Amino acid sequence: MASHHYFICFLAMVSLMIRISESKACNPNDLKGLTDFKAAIHSDSSGRLKNWIGQDCCIWPGISCNSQTGRVVEINLPGYYDAGDEFAPFFVSNTMTGSISPSITLLTSLESIDLSRLIGLTGQIPPSIGVLKNLKKLTLQNNQISGALPDSISNLTSLEFLNLENNLLTGSIPENIGNLQPLQELYLSNNSLTGKIPFSITKLHSISGIFLAQNQLEGEIPLPLNPGQWSSLQHLRLENNRLTGIIPPSVGYLTSLLRFSVANNQLTGPIPSTIGNLKYLQQLMVNNNQLSVVLPNSICEVTQLYALFISHNKIVGPLPDCLSSFKHLREVDVPFKRFELTYM
Repeated sequence: MASHHYFICFLAMVSLMIRISESKACNPNDLKGLTDFKAAIHSDSSGRLKNWIGQDCCIWPGISCNSQTGRVVEINLPGYYDAGDEFAPFFVSNTMTGSISPSITLLTSLESIDLSRLIGLTGQIPPSIGVLKNLKKLTLQNNQISGALPDSISNLTSLEFLNLENNLLTGSIPENIGNLQPLQELYLSNNSLTGKIPFSITKLHSISGIFLAQNQLEGEIPLPLNPGQWSSLQHLRLENNRLTGIIPPSVGYLTSLLRFSVANNQLTGPIPSTIGNLKYLQQLMVNNNQLSVVLPNSICEVTQLYALFISHNKIVGPLPDCLSSFKHLREVDVPFKRFELTYM
């Protein structure tokens, strides 16, 4: 009789364990998306993916879930990361080879994807990436991702941070990039992007950094037509492209700007006098263009400058005398040999 009682207890425990196991299983779409992602990765020097076993993907390395819904909200598998703790940080560098499975778009509650600095990721960004309406962060920099930026990326209307630098991307920047209203930082430098910079980019009212350097972008520099549109912009990096036209006078609207670099393009015309409105500007880099006339006297208002690069243009005439007394100016590349900083 006692043995029968123990057997019943045993069955009850097994049943309970099964129910617990089932309750901790991932959402089926999340589970498929992650298992397909793992299958598309051929090697992982960190060994994180080998621990992706079982049905409870919320305990897998690099995966975070919403505590209430159980849905996956974060894939955090960067190549360079802190493997230590708050008392003893220990940074390690690892690689992955393979591609990003299109099934990643099954994880429709994702808020953050970090697959940066893995070096060996190839293939394309999934064309249906735009279905991830909750995505706030997408960082894939320092890989070998190729192909065009999907047009659907403009549908990521919750996105705040986009970093695709140092890849092999081609094609143009999506025309509707301006739909990403919450976007604060845009990194697309060091790719092979072509075409014009879409004017819709001026609709990014929350943007603080635009980094499009070292591509093959053409056409004119799109700047806001009205003050206040880029009131938070601090970094505008457009160097090493094929941009033409002038530096628009509306650059003076960018009153929070710290760094303005359009070096190594094909720009013409004057440096606009509105540059004097940029009271916080620290770096002005317009070298290696076809700019003409003198540096405007309004530059005397930009007293925070520490880097001024204007050589290899058609600039004529002397520099404004005020520059020689700028206290912060340390890096100077100008076409006048006798320019000296009097404070040094």
